[in-house]
Amino acid sequence: MKVLFFQNPPKNWEELFKKAKEEENFKEEIDFYFNNEMDRVINDVEVIIGGVSDVDIIKKAKNLKLIQTPYAGVDPIPFDAVIEKGVLVSNAHENALTVAEHGFALMLALSKSLIVHDRELRKSVWHGWLANEPNFEIYGKTLGIIGLGSIGKEMAKRAKAFGMKVVGTKKDINKDIEKLKEYVDEIYPMEKIDEVIKKSLFIFLSVPLTKETENLISEKELSLMKDRYLINVSRGRVVNEEALYNALKNGVLKGAAIDVWYIYPKSGEKTYPSRYPFHELDNIIMTPHSAGFTIESLQRNWLFTFKNIIKFAKGEKIENIINLNKQY
Repeated sequence: MKVLFFQNPPKNWEELFKKAKEEENFKEEIDFYFNNEMDRVINDVEVIIGGVSDVDIIKKAKNLKLIQTPYAGVDPIPFDAVIEKGVLVSNAHENALTVAEHGFALMLALSKSLIVHDRELRKSVWHGWLANEPNFEIYGKTLGIIGLGSIGKEMAKRAKAFGMKVVGTKKDINKDIEKLKEYVDEIYPMEKIDEVIKKSLFIFLSVPLTKETENLISEKELSLMKDRYLINVSRGRVVNEEALYNALKNGVLKGAAIDVWYIYPKSGEKTYPSRYPFHELDNIIMTPHSAGFTIESLQRNWLFTFKNIIKFAKGEKIENIINLNKQY
């Protein structure tokens, strides 16, 4: 079987592949090719690793049967072309706890004003008890999780450990419901997102970007978040860009922590992550889409990727197959 690294693997990929072979008891060889060999091998590859966004590549790959992304997001993939060709798409969720850790750190940073206080103290300005400006505890507060998937579940676990109440929405409200009840006090269908917002002090977004979730949070939903905090680790376009900026600038939102954006730089370039000057606002924490990227999660995601490809090579059912019509 021929596999193309559309996305370059970690330096120790051969070690991870060997480990995957051992764990899956796989004795055969797989031929791997790198991105710079694409033109030579594209007609023959059966598996592409990475989020292919170019329709022409899909068309040229005459024998393509599987696109395996070594991460969760699949929104760049041209679904119409993939559906037409009958190609399977699978993703990896091995960084769920990683993203939840980052999200929880952002929530704590918002509640303790960590970023503002650090920035101000560097300029000799003192906040906190000296200025009679108390922060607040997250203990006893309510966290609303929009999207109780793998990341949302990990976030809920951490919130319960800190004594929070947890409410949330789930697309398929019956899936894994018993497991979720251990960490989530109230579960609602996505249609009742407003109820979750009203009950929560913190709103945590962890849904995939699909046709249904683009602009899921817009002016109406943000107006319900008066004096609340928004944390987005899903995708930028889940929240309407202009509405988010206005809600922060006009003080509708008490604060926000955003890890996912609207504009991304090309390699080696510097660019602001939005058409709007979020960087000028004091009530936002900005991180560079780094929530899911740790040393450990990188290793887990790639090990999962290789194991899934081996399952495919053996003719076994692979994990995390994407519903191409629903795009998640």
